[in-house]
Amino acid sequence: MTQPAPARAPEIGLPITAVDTPALFVDLDALEHNAATMARVCRERGVVWRPHVKASKAPELAKRLIAAGAVGITCAKVGEAEVMADAGVEDILIANEIVGPLKIARLVALAARARVCVAVDDERNLREISAAAAPAGVTVDLLVDINVGANRCGVTPEAAPALARLAIDLPGVGFRGLMGYEGHVMGITDLEEKEARSAAAASVFAEARRQVEAAGIAVGIMSGGGTGNYWMAARLGSLNELQAGGGVLLDQTYSDSMKVPGHRHALFLVAQVISTAVPGRAVGDAGWKASGQHTGRPLAVAPAGVTVRGLNAEHTIFELAPGTRVEPGDRVTMIPHYSDSTMLLHRRLYAVRDGVVEAAWPIAGAGMLQ
Repeated sequence: MTQPAPARAPEIGLPITAVDTPALFVDLDALEHNAATMARVCRERGVVWRPHVKASKAPELAKRLIAAGAVGITCAKVGEAEVMADAGVEDILIANEIVGPLKIARLVALAARARVCVAVDDERNLREISAAAAPAGVTVDLLVDINVGANRCGVTPEAAPALARLAIDLPGVGFRGLMGYEGHVMGITDLEEKEARSAAAASVFAEARRQVEAAGIAVGIMSGGGTGNYWMAARLGSLNELQAGGGVLLDQTYSDSMKVPGHRHALFLVAQVISTAVPGRAVGDAGWKASGQHTGRPLAVAPAGVTVRGLNAEHTIFELAPGTRVEPGDRVTMIPHYSDSTMLLHRRLYAVRDGVVEAAWPIAGAGMLQ
């Protein structure tokens, strides 16, 4: 039975400043520039691009990245992967350990309709995935997770060959390679130190490959890298698949703390002024429930003279520079501090070009924590 076409969003064709608030939007020109930059770095270094979508969570945005050159996507949770597969994304890495019968059953069901790869760092977990996948007649591809210094997940290089061999020998699973995420270097602001720490992580990752290959096992994928060091990771030679993805949105954290070069701010949050009763201040309708605040406050960029001084649950507290005047109903545009903390709070992302809404994308991955 033919499904009816989805209704056209009423905001399409409107200026973003006319959309009801709080409104989260992505500037398409900046998004396309950032995606092209990341894809070019990968292409020049002979690295495959598989961007992480734990920040963006919108399937239509993920499809834009694939169109820009990505081979597929990276997710953090089974729930994120499910909504991406529902939208037609067919090649998905879950760069996380998927543990327990409930999640593994969903992983196996997902593998029946998309190519799925998942990280493992534990023999029992690997056996449980195999035991669920084999009778279902599906194959779940595996990357052995290597601890390259973040001390979060992952085994030592010396432990990798045994897990790789087990992934080859057991039914219902397949060994595709190694994963090593250097999350501990992303927030380093000193670029020389970041380079050195990235190189140290790359050395550990390369050693894991040597150990596995010395055991007579071919390694296909070497997956890792984040936005905070992707231009370094791509040229250090240990990985051949780059997971960095959040940089296509470029929030304050990526630009100011992670020092990502050559990108443009692409993600914005619009608030409406609801009160100017207190002299020298204005109050907006986008509090921390709309912006998040665990890493910091959003940055007001328009109009000039407006500064974010605080966030309450439902209110933005703006300070007005001398001579600055705003009225209730006026809009204030802000750059979120961290896209990961902002996107998950919203259910739609407006795609905007030249200030006009071209599309309204469901953020279908919001709330997919399981």
